[in-house]
Amino acid sequence: MRHRGQFSRSERVARSRLAKLVHDQPFLCGSLVSLNRVCGKEGCKCSRGELHPGLCIALRVGEKRRMIYVPQALEATARRWVSTYQEAWRMMEEISQACFERFLKGKQKVHRQRKAEAAERGSHR
Repeated sequence: MRHRGQFSRSERVARSRLAKLVHDQPFLCGSLVSLNRVCGKEGCKCSRGELHPGLCIALRVGEKRRMIYVPQALEATARRWVSTYQEAWRMMEEISQACFERFLKGKQKVHRQRKAEAAERGSHR
């Protein structure tokens, strides 16, 4: 593992922000899905086709994908927690891109070294 002083400034900032976000904020690894639903009360407008708006969280529970209904009282909380997850995901993609670029540089270095070694072996013959 590299010392973080060897990372680029942007990668250090992203890693720091990600660690703080994950440490300080709750999050849900899922997506919000808006839907319209029937409440089932007799005589309600939804029984005539004017459906009630609703919100679900689509997420994975164990091996299964689930749609979990979000009560109206928890909608703001669910939106905030899913938003935190999405922000963390964006930061991980930024860090991954920096790591990928570092990997490609290392790969190019290995390729150049092998090419130089092969050229050196060829000149000794």
